[in-house]
Amino acid sequence: MRQLETSMRVDVVWDRYLDNSIKESTREKRGKGVRRKVAGQTKVPGNWPDFLRDPTNKVELFQFLSEKIVSTTFPDGKQVFATSGASVVCSGTDHSMPPCDHEEADTRIVVHLQDALERGCTTCLVRTVDTDVLVILIGKYHFLASKYPSADIWVAFGSGKNFLFLHINAICSTLGKEKSTALPVFHSFTGCDTTSSFFGKGKKSVWEAWGAYTEVTDAFNFIVEHPHAQITVDCQEFQMLERFTVVIYDKTSPLVSVNEARKELFCQKNRTMENIPPTQQALLQHTKRAVYQAGIWTTCHQAQQQTPTAEGCGWTLDAETKSWVPVWSSQPAAAKAVSELVKCACKSAAGCGGRCSCKKASWKCTELCSCKCEK
Repeated sequence: MRQLETSMRVDVVWDRYLDNSIKESTREKRGKGVRRKVAGQTKVPGNWPDFLRDPTNKVELFQFLSEKIVSTTFPDGKQVFATSGASVVCSGTDHSMPPCDHEEADTRIVVHLQDALERGCTTCLVRTVDTDVLVILIGKYHFLASKYPSADIWVAFGSGKNFLFLHINAICSTLGKEKSTALPVFHSFTGCDTTSSFFGKGKKSVWEAWGAYTEVTDAFNFIVEHPHAQITVDCQEFQMLERFTVVIYDKTSPLVSVNEARKELFCQKNRTMENIPPTQQALLQHTKRAVYQAGIWTTCHQAQQQTPTAEGCGWTLDAETKSWVPVWSSQPAAAKAVSELVKCACKSAAGCGGRCSCKKASWKCTELCSCKCEK
């Protein structure tokens, strides 16, 4: 009611909870909650975090709230839409929205935003505390603006002392069309709810790497234009993403291969295993997961996304738990493939002598050694 005092239309958009989805697998990591039946006479839970960890609780809560919202009498001329599972219920209008197969409210918001613009709304405000929603709206802005030139999109973001209003039009004008459109792919590649981030590399660090290697924008936008594209080691887009990963870890490196960068940073710059890039095979699986998530975000204007299975997209379905787990790499872990790591620090110009740790192990010296031997 308070929102309707200053607007003609309010949309309430909930998440859906689908079995065997990758989001469900990530939610399981938060633990199990306490099951409570949601009804009008049920007491409000004392421990909300515990209550919200159970998906069934949230399904019933959202259903209950949607029914109460649309059964309320609103002032004449005011419209309210609320999602109810795959359907949309409404009050104050005969207009109906088509069923939607989206799992997350993050993307479904765009379907409602597009419907509002289609029906003549111009200034739209999205209320969220989720960074993903902000990224998605920036990514879809130029698509929406091409169809609805008068669209003026705002986001009420955050809460408490961190609350602020963000003008999507102004942000996208500053970033430019290419970078705005590419942002969701950049976000999924550098870490989100369903994809891991690069260890020790926050968003500020990877944003600076994007500025140092702007060519990767072409790869991001290829993925935008080809949702759920099949990525291989040999394709040009992966090679650009591989080079981008090298830049994330070492902005001065001229190398294009993560495997070569790993070798250089570990052997010559004494980086720890945690502070070198992933192997090429691990990066490929990570890229597949990023492309899969980006495909969901970049097609969010479609009410029926018909998202393909995650199998083969950096995920595999665990036969025992029936939940999706990441495929980290097609190569064996180093701990299984390498029995021992030996290096020497011999200083003799004539080469290593009998006290050399490599010779004692009957191994040849490697790039990891600081001796004068021929590698």
